[in-house]
Amino acid sequence: MGLFTSCFGDIDNHHSLYGYHKRVRQSGRRAAVTKAMIGKPENFVHTGHLGIGTVRGNNNSLNTDPEKLRTLMSQVSAVIDEDTLLGVPTEARRPPVPAAVGVVSAMSEQTTLPGPDGTPPSTLLEATDSTAATATTTSTVSSGKTAAAAVAVASDNTPRGPFPTHGLLPRTDTQAGEFVRKNASYDGRGTVVAVLDTGIDPGAQGLQTTSDGKRKVVDFVDCTGSGDVELGEPQRCASGALELRGASGRMLRLNAGWTNPTGEWRVGAKRLYDIAPSSVRGAAKREREERFHKEAQRLADGVGAQRGKENKPSKEVKENKEDKEKGKDGDKESKTTELDAQAAALALLGTAYEDSGAMLDCVVFHDGTQWRAAVDTEATGDLTHAHAMGAYKITGDVALLSRRQLLYFTLNFYDDGHILSIVVSAGPHATHVSGILAANHVDEPQNNGVAPGAQLVSLLIGDHRVGSLETGVALTRAAAAIVEHGADLANMSFGEPSATHNAGQWVQTLRAEVVRRHRCVFVASAGNEGPALTTVGTPGGTTAGVIGVGAFVGDEQMRTDHAMYESVHDTSFTWSSRGPTADGARGCDVFAPGSAIASYPAYTQQRLRLANGTSMSSPNLCGCLALLVSAWKQQNGNDSTRISPYRVSNALLATARPFGDELGAGLVQTDDAWQFLMRHRQRVYEDVDYAVSVLDMGGARGVYLRNAEDSAQPRHLKVSVSPIFVDDADDALEFDTDGHRGQAANQRRFDFEQRVLLTADAPWVRVPGALYLGSEGSVFSAMVDATKLEPGHLHVATIRGFDSAAIERGPVFTVPVTVTKPLPVGPSAYVRLGTLSFHPTDVVRRFIAVPAGATRARIVLRTPNTEAHAAAPALFYLHCLQLAPQERFNAYELKERVSVGHPSFVAGAGSAEQRYQRFMDVLGGATLEVCVAQFWNQLDCHEVDVTVDFHGITPAGSQSARSFNGASGLGAAIAINGNYGVVRTDFYAAVRPEYGIRPKASLGVLRMALRPLSATVSPCASERDIHLASGVAIHRLVLDYALEIKSDGATIRPRLPALDTKIYESWADDFALAIFDANKRRVASQISYTANVTLRKRGNYLVRVQIRHRNEKDLEALKASPLLVDMQLSTKINVPTFLTLASAFTSTVVGSRLTVSSIARGATMPLFFRTELTGLPAEASPGDVLCGSLSLSSQTAELPIEYVVPAKARSAEKPEAGNNGAAVSEASLTPAEKDRKALDEAIRNLRIGWIKKAKDDGVREQLVSELLASDVLRGSAPGGDDGKEQDEQSKDADNDFRAAVLSAQLDALDPMRKTHLPWSDGAKLTAEAARSAVGVADHIVELAYPLALTVRLHQNQNHQPAGVSDADRRRKKLAEAARDRLVGALTTKCRALAFLTTQTTASSRSSETSVDFIDVVSSSEDGEKSGSHWLSEYEKTVSDLTKWTGEKQQDEDAQFLMATLPLLIAKQSHGRALLSALKWIDKAPLLESNAAERKAMVEMRDLLVSQLGWTVWADYLRDLALVERPPSYETL
Repeated sequence: MGLFTSCFGDIDNHHSLYGYHKRVRQSGRRAAVTKAMIGKPENFVHTGHLGIGTVRGNNNSLNTDPEKLRTLMSQVSAVIDEDTLLGVPTEARRPPVPAAVGVVSAMSEQTTLPGPDGTPPSTLLEATDSTAATATTTSTVSSGKTAAAAVAVASDNTPRGPFPTHGLLPRTDTQAGEFVRKNASYDGRGTVVAVLDTGIDPGAQGLQTTSDGKRKVVDFVDCTGSGDVELGEPQRCASGALELRGASGRMLRLNAGWTNPTGEWRVGAKRLYDIAPSSVRGAAKREREERFHKEAQRLADGVGAQRGKENKPSKEVKENKEDKEKGKDGDKESKTTELDAQAAALALLGTAYEDSGAMLDCVVFHDGTQWRAAVDTEATGDLTHAHAMGAYKITGDVALLSRRQLLYFTLNFYDDGHILSIVVSAGPHATHVSGILAANHVDEPQNNGVAPGAQLVSLLIGDHRVGSLETGVALTRAAAAIVEHGADLANMSFGEPSATHNAGQWVQTLRAEVVRRHRCVFVASAGNEGPALTTVGTPGGTTAGVIGVGAFVGDEQMRTDHAMYESVHDTSFTWSSRGPTADGARGCDVFAPGSAIASYPAYTQQRLRLANGTSMSSPNLCGCLALLVSAWKQQNGNDSTRISPYRVSNALLATARPFGDELGAGLVQTDDAWQFLMRHRQRVYEDVDYAVSVLDMGGARGVYLRNAEDSAQPRHLKVSVSPIFVDDADDALEFDTDGHRGQAANQRRFDFEQRVLLTADAPWVRVPGALYLGSEGSVFSAMVDATKLEPGHLHVATIRGFDSAAIERGPVFTVPVTVTKPLPVGPSAYVRLGTLSFHPTDVVRRFIAVPAGATRARIVLRTPNTEAHAAAPALFYLHCLQLAPQERFNAYELKERVSVGHPSFVAGAGSAEQRYQRFMDVLGGATLEVCVAQFWNQLDCHEVDVTVDFHGITPAGSQSARSFNGASGLGAAIAINGNYGVVRTDFYAAVRPEYGIRPKASLGVLRMALRPLSATVSPCASERDIHLASGVAIHRLVLDYALEIKSDGATIRPRLPALDTKIYESWADDFALAIFDANKRRVASQISYTANVTLRKRGNYLVRVQIRHRNEKDLEALKASPLLVDMQLSTKINVPTFLTLASAFTSTVVGSRLTVSSIARGATMPLFFRTELTGLPAEASPGDVLCGSLSLSSQTAELPIEYVVPAKARSAEKPEAGNNGAAVSEASLTPAEKDRKALDEAIRNLRIGWIKKAKDDGVREQLVSELLASDVLRGSAPGGDDGKEQDEQSKDADNDFRAAVLSAQLDALDPMRKTHLPWSDGAKLTAEAARSAVGVADHIVELAYPLALTVRLHQNQNHQPAGVSDADRRRKKLAEAARDRLVGALTTKCRALAFLTTQTTASSRSSETSVDFIDVVSSSEDGEKSGSHWLSEYEKTVSDLTKWTGEKQQDEDAQFLMATLPLLIAKQSHGRALLSALKWIDKAPLLESNAAERKAMVEMRDLLVSQLGWTVWADYLRDLALVERPPSYETL
């Protein structure tokens, strides 16, 4: 996934050589110095300074005799490779000297060594013996080379000669440098290469022009859509003004020089952080936060200074205590409280501060010729001097998005100007890749890429929203862009592991349309997941038609890129992924240099940088192929038919130079490949590829016998071989009107005939001698007999097919044969691999047949540290891997770095064995590869002893159980149904006796299944989303799921199992998922690799899923797809586990709860799980699943368990209050009376409801008057026998009825009291309505107050059921209703009074409304009551309301706060009001039900901050508003 492990693969800078004193020994990498020169090798003493040492004679004295030294020099002068020292290319060097000749390392400071011809002193450099012993491994050890030879050093330790610049970007080993030197114009010019990556930086050096002066980058395309700006409807400027209201809320001043014939403008906005690379985002965030915090701190300091001043005890206060007691000092106390509140509010604001980044306004218009846009990069609204940029492809416009960060961008326009695409690099990876491929440094040609004449198309597939990972949408659009731009080649240094080969919508489109039909040579990195076998990724390693590239490291890279003082032989990087694929194909087709120092983005403030990985080898190879395509075009004319990818691939593979790869892949040889093309330019069959299919192995592309049963007996196989012909895009029916082109294509197929000679290069593989091959293909028989092969080792063979008419051309197709015959494991379940010897770059791999029933393996590495094995510390890779059918290779994998050797070792100080123990979960019955590799740049020799033993306890009847940490997490698990009470499961030890059994089961994840709220299928509207093959719009299914989270900080992971962890091999075109909060803010974006998301606040969330596919019917079938949401539990729930059924219920059973400590091999142990659990999460509903694990011992793997949440228990039914009394009263009524009573009550409730619904004020008043005058339900309250009690109840009922009517009237007067501030337009309050509300509220208080007082008398009645009558219960119920109506009336009265004590003015900063609060209004509109009256009444009402509400309600009830906080504001206590508002906002859940309240409180907060004059916070909150509360859901 993504960039293969990291942005640049495995960075070798992290594995720099350890500093140590090299000891020269007779074995290993001994110094090959002739005895005639310095005597015995042990007399060489290393000083520890990069290969500089001293030469001593046998008597340990300095050998300073000039004649002897001259003789010595004459003997070794031939090996002082001055060409190497000066960086001369290999092809121009003198012939090499025999490897057997050795040289002296250096002279001491006391010795001046003249040259043999009297020249000034020079440095003699050490060489190593090419005949050094090799380890018994699958790699071949060749001679080491002294990397220090890159620069000569004079006797005064000053370097001589230039820097070896040719090693910065390796071209020598691939013959690319020599090819261009001989053919200067064949440097890639005339070719277009698409780079599918993170997007090239337009400001990078070397990526501006080609070698022939053309624009280097043809186009920058954001295929992800993460830079899209959705534009609003066209608008016009107000008459006489050139201003617009931007999407951010700012007023935008436009450039008068822009040409806009229509006068129509479209606006949108984009947050800088949404499109900035992570490094820029981090730097900008730090700078913005630092600047903001300084301003905020100045404000806080000012408030603190005022607090200090107010808190100083004044002289008057000390001298006049009497005045203080009389309240004279009350104003000061109030001011101090206000300042304290302001300080607390500032602190709370600071705690909640979150830099959202600059919101960049965009203005788009059409200048009569093309679309243009201006981006407000400074976020000021001033565009009067801004340049309106066009699409880069047309205009070449490039600008800085962040001037300070050197972040460049380009633009594109789609869908007739409705979409503006801001194209910004998502990371440095693409720029580095492009620098390797085609950089052209005009003034520094030594820094050039492989093909400096090539042009590039930057295709951004790394989505900003998901950490620069590729998405299905991006890949589909990139394929279309390759075709649209006519790219000759494409490079893709992205990929991921996959479970199947040649599968998936995009892979099929790539093979059929991009490669085969449109003849694009597609190159991709194989991956950085080695060194184990079968670790190649998709598409670079598993996709037919795509050239997969491994990472090679040679001498020039070691000397320059990695600054090694001593090099090793040419090899592949240790981490480079290896083949074969799971279906036996080669996997890694070819190798290219996997490191380079190349161009880097301007925003990193670094011109060039070293990076390593197959991400680097892929563009190096692509550059080499661009040279070939460039040469082909120039040889055959640019108007000729484009060279086919198959011809290029055939030449590449036929000429690659072997360098020791176990599976036979070689290093690209550019010049040799060109010679091959020229020799066979007339051979039409070079434009043919061959599909190999082993019919007996499910259509596999090779023979791969991995497991024990595969090689237990000879395999007789049928192998199908079929030719694949390139298709031309012009052959399509719509272009071939007369059938001429179709006739020619079919004639080529008709004429195809090859008479093939077959060979096999191993005696255990037999094939027939000949095969006739026509256009429909043919089948031949093969026999592979691996029965006599050595177990535990890798065995490789190849079946080759030669065209009998052109045998010298080499094989036209191959069938790889790979056998990993595993070592059997005995009853002890223990395997010792022995002591493995390692030289530099060695990789040793062994294969073991994991016993059926094993679930865990223990791998132990031991390294001796005795004097006999003294060696420098070295980095090793331990890589263990199993393959499971249709699983990604990392499903069962252990990969770790291990340091071997003690840095503090002192010879003769004794021995201390190092021991490394690692565990991994395994799959019983599948072969385990144990791969141990000495990291490629680690010198010296080492020995490692390796042992492996297996353990396993599985559910009985199952050969194995999926690891709890398995790739999908949805495999077979032990099911515990919570409705069963007790669940039994039997466990079986199939591998060996297992000891230390301590069963423990726990649940840590709640898995909820959600059904969609809505599901819609529609065609994609954008012009970018047309299916490349069919030419019709791709369809999309949008599923919305409602998710309620009941606790702050919950961690969840949403997913659709059918699309989990699949991109390239997915049957769908794309899968995207986003989580939105109740404010419509996107809080997470994910692709099929869904990950944990922490939701900061509890509340309602919307999970939106988008699935794209070209077939509408396939999407219709998914409309009811459930979404699984895994939520991490804050505390794990333990599942009680027992040995017997009885002990699960009682402790009196003989025997303890868990006494077993072992299970014999082949024995079964039952366990019983008690299913009645406590502490289930609040979100859990019946049918949901709790997931966890069962640990049986420390030696065995944890087994997954799933607990089904049981049906909820019924709560005990409480008797209804007043049941007996009510029964008596109801029983005394006749049926007619009962009906009349029910009808009267229904009519009353209906009429009360219509008070709020009535639109006409007259109708409402009439309803109120009629209801207040009616006798409905009065005097009918059921009660006891006492007449006085009936009178009291009738009075209470009467008052309750009147209060209910008036409360409905009050709601009608202030209909928005629950959702809007009193003064806002949405509140719909008028002065007349406010005054009426005050009167109605007073009436309600008068009616409800007496009964509401009795609430406290009934608070403890539930605890004394025997002493409470039914009448008391009914009276309590009426009292609670009266209290609620009383609180409601006081709340509405407060709101009305708040309205009457405020005045509304227009804000000078925007068109929004702000409020000026006054403490005393000198006059009123009606002239009846003054503002001071209303304020006094407001204070009294707030005081009354506070008495009837608790502290919790005062803090958490938004209605209370909206009603009472205006009083604080009117009294100039803005800080106290703000602090209360901030606390509410911080604690309030994000619910749909409180959305209006949250909006009102945010409005209150913003107004208060403005009233306080806190400009820094007011500006921040204004900018934050569009981020936190966007107007609509963001498009996926």
